[in-house]
Amino acid sequence: MRSLLIGIVLIAGIFASPVLANWWIVRSSDGTCLDVDIEPTNKDQAVTKVGKDTYQTEEQAEADVKQLCKDSNAQPKDDREEKQ
Repeated sequence: MRSLLIGIVLIAGIFASPVLANWWIVRSSDGTCLDVDIEPTNKDQAVTKVGKDTYQTEEQAEADVKQLCKDSNAQPKDDREEKQ
């Protein structure tokens, strides 16, 4: 019975992690905007958190990145451009 309970808790943890993930929008000192899944801290002066406090999905963050960076004349960074 105890091992069953431990197994259920482990499985629940695996599936709950993506659901509980948060996203943030940051702007670097050069004006580049990014959506990140690691909460920015105040320790790095070159990165500023912008937009809402948190976003539940990456898609929500990406949509706001396009709007926020358009408004501020900063360019969103597209990972696909770097890979080419």
